[in-house]
Amino acid sequence: MNSISQNLEKLGIGGKEADVYLAILKFKKTSVGELAKFTGIKRTTIYHCVESLLSKELIAKLTKDDKKIYLAENPEESLANMLREKKETVSELIPDLKSLLGTGAYAPEIKIYRHQSGLRKIFEDMLFSKERTIRYYVSDLSLDALLGKKFLADFVKKRIKRGIRSLSLRSQKYKPEREQGALHSKQLREVRFIPENIEIKPYMCIYENKVVVIASRDERVGFIVESREFAEAQKNIFDLLWNSIAV
Repeated sequence: MNSISQNLEKLGIGGKEADVYLAILKFKKTSVGELAKFTGIKRTTIYHCVESLLSKELIAKLTKDDKKIYLAENPEESLANMLREKKETVSELIPDLKSLLGTGAYAPEIKIYRHQSGLRKIFEDMLFSKERTIRYYVSDLSLDALLGKKFLADFVKKRIKRGIRSLSLRSQKYKPEREQGALHSKQLREVRFIPENIEIKPYMCIYENKVVVIASRDERVGFIVESREFAEAQKNIFDLLWNSIAV
Protein backbone atom coordinates (compact mmCIF):
# COMPACT_ATOMS: atom_id res chain seq x y z
CA MET A 1 0.00 0.00 0.00
CA ASN A 2 2.92 2.33 0.70
CA SER A 3 4.11 2.03 -2.89
CA ILE A 4 0.61 2.88 -4.15
CA SER A 5 0.44 5.94 -1.91
CA GLN A 6 3.94 7.05 -2.99
CA ASN A 7 3.08 6.72 -6.67
CA LEU A 8 -0.22 8.55 -6.21
CA GLU A 9 1.64 11.36 -4.48
CA LYS A 10 3.91 11.66 -7.54
CA LEU A 11 0.74 12.27 -9.55
CA GLY A 12 -0.40 15.00 -7.18
CA ILE A 13 -2.80 12.83 -5.15
CA GLY A 14 -1.37 12.73 -1.66
CA GLY A 15 -2.21 12.66 2.03
CA LYS A 16 -5.85 12.40 3.04
CA GLU A 17 -6.98 12.86 -0.56
CA ALA A 18 -5.16 9.64 -1.49
CA ASP A 19 -6.74 7.85 1.49
CA VAL A 20 -10.21 8.95 0.40
CA TYR A 21 -9.53 7.96 -3.23
CA LEU A 22 -8.34 4.47 -2.25
CA ALA A 23 -11.37 4.04 0.01
CA ILE A 24 -13.75 4.97 -2.83
CA LEU A 25 -11.98 2.47 -5.08
CA LYS A 26 -12.54 -0.25 -2.49
CA PHE A 27 -16.21 0.55 -1.95
CA LYS A 28 -16.95 1.30 -5.65
CA LYS A 29 -19.96 3.32 -4.42
CA THR A 30 -20.01 5.14 -1.09
CA SER A 31 -21.08 8.25 0.79
CA VAL A 32 -19.23 10.86 2.83
CA GLY A 33 -20.57 9.30 6.03
CA GLU A 34 -19.28 5.85 5.11
CA LEU A 35 -15.94 7.31 4.09
CA ALA A 36 -15.64 9.13 7.42
CA LYS A 37 -16.29 5.90 9.36
CA PHE A 38 -13.90 3.85 7.24
CA THR A 39 -10.99 6.31 7.10
CA GLY A 40 -11.40 8.15 10.41
CA ILE A 41 -11.10 11.43 8.54
CA LYS A 42 -13.36 14.36 9.46
CA ARG A 43 -16.37 14.83 7.21
CA THR A 44 -15.40 18.43 6.37
CA THR A 45 -11.99 17.22 5.18
CA ILE A 46 -13.59 14.45 3.13
CA TYR A 47 -15.81 17.00 1.37
CA HIS A 48 -12.68 18.90 0.31
CA CYS A 49 -11.02 15.67 -0.84
CA VAL A 50 -13.97 14.48 -2.94
CA GLU A 51 -14.29 17.91 -4.59
CA SER A 52 -10.63 17.75 -5.56
CA LEU A 53 -11.02 14.19 -6.88
CA LEU A 54 -14.08 15.25 -8.86
CA SER A 55 -12.16 18.13 -10.43
CA LYS A 56 -9.46 15.63 -11.49
CA GLU A 57 -12.19 13.38 -12.94
CA LEU A 58 -10.97 10.43 -10.87
CA ILE A 59 -14.40 9.90 -9.32
CA ALA A 60 -18.01 10.68 -10.22
CA LYS A 61 -20.98 11.86 -8.17
CA LEU A 62 -24.63 10.88 -8.37
CA THR A 63 -27.65 11.69 -6.23
CA LYS A 64 -29.98 8.93 -5.04
CA ASP A 65 -32.92 9.69 -2.71
CA ASP A 66 -31.41 13.10 -1.91
CA LYS A 67 -28.20 11.34 -0.87
CA LYS A 68 -24.89 12.04 -2.64
CA ILE A 69 -23.06 8.91 -3.71
CA TYR A 70 -19.47 8.86 -4.93
CA LEU A 71 -18.04 6.20 -7.22
CA ALA A 72 -14.62 5.65 -8.73
CA GLU A 73 -14.00 6.04 -12.44
CA ASN A 74 -11.97 3.35 -14.20
CA PRO A 75 -8.45 4.20 -12.90
CA GLU A 76 -6.80 3.07 -16.14
CA GLU A 77 -8.76 5.66 -18.11
CA SER A 78 -8.98 8.43 -15.51
CA LEU A 79 -5.28 8.41 -14.63
CA ALA A 80 -4.34 8.26 -18.33
CA ASN A 81 -6.56 11.30 -19.00
CA MET A 82 -4.97 13.11 -16.07
CA LEU A 83 -1.47 12.46 -17.43
CA ARG A 84 -2.54 13.51 -20.92
CA GLU A 85 -3.84 16.84 -19.61
CA LYS A 86 -0.61 17.44 -17.69
CA LYS A 87 1.44 16.66 -20.80
CA GLU A 88 -0.65 19.09 -22.88
CA THR A 89 -0.23 21.76 -20.20
CA VAL A 90 3.54 21.28 -20.23
CA SER A 91 3.59 21.48 -24.06
CA GLU A 92 1.68 24.77 -23.93
CA LEU A 93 3.86 26.12 -21.12
CA ILE A 94 7.29 25.33 -22.64
CA PRO A 95 7.18 27.98 -25.44
CA ASP A 96 6.24 30.68 -22.94
CA LEU A 97 9.02 29.65 -20.56
CA LYS A 98 11.54 29.41 -23.40
CA SER A 99 10.59 32.90 -24.55
CA LEU A 100 11.67 34.16 -21.10
CA LEU A 101 14.95 32.26 -21.13
CA GLY A 102 17.82 34.72 -21.09
CA THR A 103 15.68 37.72 -22.01
CA GLY A 104 17.41 39.76 -19.34
CA ALA A 105 20.72 39.58 -21.19
CA TYR A 106 20.12 38.50 -24.79
CA ALA A 107 23.12 37.54 -26.90
CA PRO A 108 23.22 35.74 -30.27
CA GLU A 109 24.43 32.13 -30.13
CA ILE A 110 25.07 29.12 -32.36
CA LYS A 111 24.15 25.54 -31.42
CA ILE A 112 25.56 22.63 -33.40
CA TYR A 113 23.78 19.28 -33.80
CA ARG A 114 25.27 16.10 -35.24
CA HIS A 115 23.96 12.79 -36.60
CA GLN A 116 20.32 11.84 -37.02
CA SER A 117 19.40 12.18 -33.34
CA GLY A 118 20.78 15.71 -33.21
CA LEU A 119 19.10 16.79 -36.45
CA ARG A 120 15.80 15.49 -35.14
CA LYS A 121 16.16 17.80 -32.14
CA ILE A 122 16.32 20.75 -34.54
CA PHE A 123 12.98 19.79 -36.06
CA GLU A 124 11.45 19.18 -32.64
CA ASP A 125 12.46 22.73 -31.68
CA MET A 126 10.54 24.08 -34.68
CA LEU A 127 7.31 22.65 -33.26
CA PHE A 128 7.56 25.00 -30.28
CA SER A 129 7.74 28.09 -32.48
CA LYS A 130 5.31 30.79 -31.35
CA GLU A 131 5.56 32.28 -34.83
CA ARG A 132 2.88 30.60 -36.92
CA THR A 133 4.87 30.66 -40.18
CA ILE A 134 8.12 28.81 -40.87
CA ARG A 135 10.13 29.58 -44.02
CA TYR A 136 12.10 26.78 -45.73
CA TYR A 137 14.77 26.70 -48.43
CA VAL A 138 14.81 23.15 -49.82
CA SER A 139 17.23 21.75 -52.41
CA ASP A 140 17.42 18.13 -53.52
CA LEU A 141 18.46 17.05 -50.01
CA SER A 142 16.47 13.95 -49.01
CA LEU A 143 14.96 14.72 -45.62
CA ASP A 144 13.37 11.24 -45.56
CA ALA A 145 16.82 9.64 -45.71
CA LEU A 146 18.26 12.15 -43.25
CA LEU A 147 15.58 12.05 -40.56
CA GLY A 148 13.59 8.88 -41.28
CA LYS A 149 10.21 8.68 -43.04
CA LYS A 150 8.19 7.99 -39.88
CA PHE A 151 9.80 10.81 -37.92
CA LEU A 152 9.18 13.26 -40.76
CA ALA A 153 5.55 12.13 -41.21
CA ASP A 154 4.95 12.58 -37.45
CA PHE A 155 6.63 16.00 -37.58
CA VAL A 156 4.28 17.19 -40.35
CA LYS A 157 1.22 15.94 -38.40
CA LYS A 158 2.36 17.76 -35.25
CA ARG A 159 3.10 20.93 -37.21
CA ILE A 160 -0.41 20.86 -38.70
CA LYS A 161 -1.96 20.20 -35.28
CA ARG A 162 -0.16 23.24 -33.86
CA GLY A 163 -1.37 25.39 -36.76
CA ILE A 164 2.13 26.21 -37.99
CA ARG A 165 2.15 27.18 -41.69
CA SER A 166 5.01 26.21 -43.99
CA LEU A 167 6.37 28.37 -46.83
CA SER A 168 8.62 26.11 -48.90
CA LEU A 169 10.94 27.70 -51.47
CA ARG A 170 12.31 24.78 -53.47
CA SER A 171 14.64 23.80 -56.26
CA GLN A 172 12.96 22.09 -59.23
CA LYS A 173 14.59 18.80 -58.18
CA TYR A 174 12.82 18.59 -54.82
CA LYS A 175 9.55 16.70 -55.27
CA PRO A 176 9.41 14.10 -52.47
CA GLU A 177 7.47 10.90 -53.00
CA ARG A 178 5.64 11.28 -49.67
CA GLU A 179 3.88 14.42 -50.93
CA GLN A 180 2.42 12.73 -54.01
CA GLY A 181 -1.38 12.81 -53.86
CA ALA A 182 -1.34 15.12 -50.84
CA LEU A 183 -2.82 18.60 -51.05
CA HIS A 184 -0.36 21.21 -49.82
CA SER A 185 -3.22 23.34 -48.52
CA LYS A 186 -4.41 20.53 -46.23
CA GLN A 187 -0.89 20.24 -44.83
CA LEU A 188 -0.72 24.01 -44.19
CA ARG A 189 2.01 24.21 -46.81
CA GLU A 190 2.57 26.66 -49.67
CA VAL A 191 5.20 25.73 -52.24
CA ARG A 192 7.01 27.82 -54.84
CA PHE A 193 9.95 26.87 -57.06
CA ILE A 194 13.03 28.88 -57.98
CA PRO A 195 14.40 28.93 -61.57
CA GLU A 196 16.39 25.86 -62.64
CA ASN A 197 19.60 27.84 -63.09
CA ILE A 198 19.65 28.74 -59.39
CA GLU A 199 20.74 26.12 -56.88
CA ILE A 200 19.98 26.41 -53.17
CA LYS A 201 22.27 24.55 -50.81
CA PRO A 202 22.29 23.72 -47.96
CA TYR A 203 18.82 23.16 -46.43
CA MET A 204 17.69 26.23 -44.46
CA CYS A 205 14.78 27.07 -42.22
CA ILE A 206 13.83 30.40 -40.62
CA TYR A 207 11.46 30.91 -37.69
CA GLU A 208 11.18 33.34 -34.78
CA ASN A 209 14.74 34.59 -34.12
CA LYS A 210 16.39 31.42 -35.42
CA VAL A 211 17.99 30.31 -38.68
CA VAL A 212 18.57 26.58 -39.18
CA VAL A 213 21.24 25.33 -41.57
CA ILE A 214 21.69 21.62 -42.38
CA ALA A 215 24.64 20.43 -44.43
CA SER A 216 24.58 17.57 -46.92
CA ARG A 217 23.24 14.13 -46.08
CA ASP A 218 26.78 12.72 -45.87
CA GLU A 219 27.98 15.28 -43.34
CA ARG A 220 24.89 14.91 -41.12
CA VAL A 221 25.50 18.14 -39.26
CA GLY A 222 23.25 21.10 -38.63
CA PHE A 223 23.26 24.25 -36.56
CA ILE A 224 20.87 26.88 -35.27
CA VAL A 225 21.90 30.52 -35.38
CA GLU A 226 19.87 32.36 -32.76
CA SER A 227 19.95 36.07 -33.57
CA ARG A 228 17.04 38.48 -34.02
CA GLU A 229 18.87 40.68 -36.54
CA PHE A 230 20.18 37.76 -38.61
CA ALA A 231 16.80 36.00 -38.62
CA GLU A 232 14.98 39.18 -39.70
CA ALA A 233 17.48 39.72 -42.50
CA GLN A 234 17.02 36.15 -43.73
CA LYS A 235 13.23 36.51 -43.62
CA ASN A 236 13.44 39.65 -45.76
CA ILE A 237 15.68 37.92 -48.31
CA PHE A 238 13.35 34.90 -48.39
CA ASP A 239 10.27 37.10 -48.91
CA LEU A 240 12.03 39.00 -51.69
CA LEU A 241 12.79 35.76 -53.57
CA TRP A 242 9.32 34.37 -52.82
CA ASN A 243 7.56 37.41 -54.28
CA SER A 244 9.88 38.06 -57.23
CA ILE A 245 11.55 35.08 -58.95
CA ALA A 246 9.71 32.09 -57.42
CA VAL A 247 6.86 30.46 -59.36
